[in-house]
Amino acid sequence: MTGTFTVVVQMWEESERSWGVRPDGYSLHLSEFDRLEYIKRYWDSLPAVPPEEYSRPCGTPYLAQVDEAIYNTVVKSNQGSRYFNNRYPPG
Repeated sequence: MTGTFTVVVQMWEESERSWGVRPDGYSLHLSEFDRLEYIKRYWDSLPAVPPEEYSRPCGTPYLAQVDEAIYNTVVKSNQGSRYFNNRYPPG
């Protein structure tokens, strides 16, 4: 397997009480189903009362091409792989 592979990109933002909102990286997923399951697992992991600081998905998900190494990381991650930088893959 060589070349490029298609993934779903979901941007995230961080919300912090008294500070506001700022970009918080992105996650990569093999499918729309995986993206939705990843977000559901994330929300289910949070306490019932919103914490002082948390991340949330933002923007419209889009498709992007990634190289084999990144694709393999996403495959091994079981529904999504998170990246805490704001260098979003081009769509």
